[in-house]
Amino acid sequence: MAVLLLIRHATNDFVKTGRLPGRTPNIHLNEEGRRQADALRAHLAPQHLDAVYSSQLERAIETAWRIAAHRALPIYVRPDLADIDNGTFTGRVIKDITEDPASKDLWKIVVETPSAAAFPNGEAMLDMQRRVVAQIDALALAHPDVETPAVEPNAQPTRTPQIVAVVMHADPIKAALAHYLGMPFDFFQRLGVAPASISTVVLNPADPAHKPQILGVNRIPY
Repeated sequence: MAVLLLIRHATNDFVKTGRLPGRTPNIHLNEEGRRQADALRAHLAPQHLDAVYSSQLERAIETAWRIAAHRALPIYVRPDLADIDNGTFTGRVIKDITEDPASKDLWKIVVETPSAAAFPNGEAMLDMQRRVVAQIDALALAHPDVETPAVEPNAQPTRTPQIVAVVMHADPIKAALAHYLGMPFDFFQRLGVAPASISTVVLNPADPAHKPQILGVNRIPY
């Protein structure tokens, strides 16, 4: 099994504009976000980590760097951890979307029944959940327990779960948590995931009998 720390990237100025970021490039952490990421690094300092993964978006990589750099760990970039593709809605002001006759009905679906929502020229929200869950399961499979041979005769070897940091985005984290909790997808936005927060999941996809364990949601280190 693997212990996965699902970490939302720290904050940035773009979120304060009321726009949908989606996969907009060149969104960087602001001063507040850098403080959050530094607090996250300090919080995780005593924690052993076996690997650090990130989406390809700058705000996630900049957060992951603060976790990985002092450990001399590489950051493995996985595009399937990216935020949802908002298609033609990318960068639009949410208030405008809710008031525009051409988009307000679709936005109502996004908010009320996201399982039925798909962004024009972008991604269906359920497809986002499937993509992210498949990637997280793959990471868990890639990090099986570390086995240490027994010292005493006839003793069993010890098995230690690997601990993996996965830096990604709010909606993908909430969608993944909803899946592992067995929560209907239409309720996934009820979960809170703050910037630079940690949600901890234990997975063993190789064992069909193993049930996911959620050890914590939205732990905020600042």
